[in-house]
Amino acid sequence: MTADTIFLRATLWSGGTVVPAATALAVAGGRIVAVGRDADVAALRGAHTRVVDATGATLLPGFVDAHAHIWKIGHLLTTLLDLRDSRSLDALGARVRARAARLPRGAWLYGRGFNETRFPERRVPTRDDLDAVAPDRPVVLMRTCAHIIVCNSAALQLAGLDDATADPPGGELGRDATGRLTGVLSERALGLVLPRIPAPTTDDYEAMIEAALRHQATLGITATSDTGVAPDLLAVYRRLDAAGRLPLRVNVMALRTIDGEGPAPLPEICRTEHLRIDTVKFFGAGGLSSATAALSEPYRHSPSQGVLRMADDEFLALAGEAHRAGFRLATHAIGDVAIEQVLRVYAALGEGPVRHRIEHFGLPGPSHLREAARQQVIVVPQSIFLHELGRNFRQYLPDSYLPRTYPLRSMIDAGVTVALSSDAPVVVDDAQLAGMQAALSRRDADGGVLAPAEAITLHEALEAYTHAGAVASGDAHEQGHLQPGYRADLVLVDGDVSAWAPETLAAQRIRQTWVGGTCVHDA
Repeated sequence: MTADTIFLRATLWSGGTVVPAATALAVAGGRIVAVGRDADVAALRGAHTRVVDATGATLLPGFVDAHAHIWKIGHLLTTLLDLRDSRSLDALGARVRARAARLPRGAWLYGRGFNETRFPERRVPTRDDLDAVAPDRPVVLMRTCAHIIVCNSAALQLAGLDDATADPPGGELGRDATGRLTGVLSERALGLVLPRIPAPTTDDYEAMIEAALRHQATLGITATSDTGVAPDLLAVYRRLDAAGRLPLRVNVMALRTIDGEGPAPLPEICRTEHLRIDTVKFFGAGGLSSATAALSEPYRHSPSQGVLRMADDEFLALAGEAHRAGFRLATHAIGDVAIEQVLRVYAALGEGPVRHRIEHFGLPGPSHLREAARQQVIVVPQSIFLHELGRNFRQYLPDSYLPRTYPLRSMIDAGVTVALSSDAPVVVDDAQLAGMQAALSRRDADGGVLAPAEAITLHEALEAYTHAGAVASGDAHEQGHLQPGYRADLVLVDGDVSAWAPETLAAQRIRQTWVGGTCVHDA
């Protein structure tokens, strides 16, 4: 056998440990064909073999982002107004005013990414704030969590909303003390406005997806996910895959409920080398950083306890149909009330051919950990939230919840499969190495440490971003380890993994990213 590519003089890491005595790896036909010493693997070299000198670097299984939003990452990289670095209401207003001046008359202005805990005012913008900077066109700004939007008066009017509009089931319309709409909408109330915004074209979606995948390749990501897309976007992914335009492997999850439109039909299952469509996505409740996750206690700053988006019977009926059809379920649940509902519904479904998932799993208690382990539920939390959103957690969560906020150590010790992820573009830094650093340090952007007893080790974090991600998508039999027969999905990172310092993980340079034996990023 002659190898297509050989890596020599590397440190190899796989399956929780450095591979003993191995310094080389060979690839042929998109698969790993040999792992061993340089001299042994070099024997597979032919006239056209590419040889990669990996001196001073570690070769790992490619990183998996088990929970991201690909087209939304690409939207911010292409046409959507990015507000994630806004540090005050005035700064946000200036960005909106500048964008409004460049748009055609009457066009909607759509932006995303603000986080009010970074503002000195410590409040979300309102319709009045937006009216002051862009009164002559509809404006909609989405909070970084994607569970809250703010609309100006023109957007509310075009959506047919006024002070007499009732809250929809599972959603809330913000009002001031007089009952006037503030322009702030949360959870399923978003469906009253977002469908009014002109949808991207097929060409727009394709550009967004390709931009996002190019970006992720630079981070060492070889397999990723788009967690919750509508039927029209499923068709775009199928076209890109058929044309060979997906450089990474993408696990695309179909939304089962679409705000403002009701239940979506189950999609046709698709499993190719680069595209999976065999998971359906549900939302149990909202987010922690937006204080809409369903809790058993009120938030620190308000009497709210969040809101469940579905009653048990609605959830069970929709989930049951997908479960019986062989789909994996992936349900957004952060607060303890939502987690308990999801586990209750999953238990009622009974056993099936695949393992189901809980996305985020932010505030589980001991009983939830035991039940998740019993049901073999895969959990998909985001350690990077501890760094980027720690201020929100401290500001909004009751003290009793802080020690159990994203308790990674307890999850692993309970025997739960943990696949770490970014939830990008909710966060600015979606690098897997940054997520690993946060999992080890649990340090937020202000320097505080959140529940330090819940820190995990470097090898556990690497496993959670590689093989566990493959488990979460159903690819564990051929992805996530460096062993013959597995896909040649690889990342080459500067330095020796055994010498990486936890506080410098995010600074490690990604040299190369390979998918199926093809180099998709070369620094």
